[in-house]
Amino acid sequence: MAQIFTIIGARPQFIKAAAMTRAIADSPFWSQTILHTGQHYDTLLSDIFFKELSIPKPNFSIQLNTSKRSERMVEMRKGIQEALETSIPDVVLVYGDTDSTLAGAQVAHELKIPLIHIEAGLRSFDLEMPEEINRIETDKLSTLLVAPTTTAIANLESEGLFNSLLSGDIMHDNAIHFTKDMNCIKTSSVLVTMHRPSNVDTIERLSSWIDSISDFCLDHKISAIFPVHPRTEKGLIEIFGKDFKSTLIHKSITAIKPVGYIELLTLIKSSSLVITDSGGMQKEAYSCGTPSVVIRHNTEWVELIDSGHSILCPEPSDLMEIATSKHSQMIDNSDNLYGDGHASVHILKEISERFYAYDCSTYE
Repeated sequence: MAQIFTIIGARPQFIKAAAMTRAIADSPFWSQTILHTGQHYDTLLSDIFFKELSIPKPNFSIQLNTSKRSERMVEMRKGIQEALETSIPDVVLVYGDTDSTLAGAQVAHELKIPLIHIEAGLRSFDLEMPEEINRIETDKLSTLLVAPTTTAIANLESEGLFNSLLSGDIMHDNAIHFTKDMNCIKTSSVLVTMHRPSNVDTIERLSSWIDSISDFCLDHKISAIFPVHPRTEKGLIEIFGKDFKSTLIHKSITAIKPVGYIELLTLIKSSSLVITDSGGMQKEAYSCGTPSVVIRHNTEWVELIDSGHSILCPEPSDLMEIATSKHSQMIDNSDNLYGDGHASVHILKEISERFYAYDCSTYE
């Protein structure tokens, strides 16, 4: 049996790994070894996802000792190399655009192990975003580029990269899988998430977003739920004081602790609008039939903007008008922007046939 070595380290990767883990568990060809880089060390952003998504406990875990990115990358690469040299896998699998992704890609390339990059070809065309650099560099090092959309394929081909597979999106797989039996009643409330440095690391900008979101909610006589990311918590403590969790922090906004994936999907599905700077949340909102306002200047998920399911809001001063245009809008996700809900199966079939010439014609 061939071995897939999966490298994960951040919340979105845990969720993506759940879809691939289900496919691998059903495969007669593959076993899986998992390494956790330690990039997300908070229990509410890490352990809870392994438990509720039925992801096997990692075979390897790295204990990071620094918060500095350059030093953290060195620690991750060292730990990944030691684990790969111990495991000697057949392929290495990385997801998305985090530092864990790039560290895994670099080591796999150095050790000449075939590298599969899931979510290849995404581009925001904003080189100020660390994620954009990670995506581009990982794609260049990959043996197989697994692209979720035709736009991603076009981006890769424009850069001279043709070793790709159009798969659909595995985050969409998961949203469908975990919400198919979920009975949620739509409410008028808004779900808010913020964690990007450009929005939360400056107190003035974070305060402006909070003020604008609150004004929008008050104007529409609705409330907002705000699961607080650890990065954002620092700024909120500075603005509102230490005792703010599970409390009304500002007019109509209630801050709560980070929630697990299933609870998050429940909140998305029952909300009238999602306001977020997260890449994953944009797609989860689409999968759950909820409109979203993306509080960024750009997005890598351009299909959502082009189809009208999401809208960009670059500045807090724009929020009232933009959020009003999307609030309670009906989202029809029958257009299958992100595939048929079986992307993980398509990916594993391609890996099997491309790398080992397994006959997967009867594999479901």
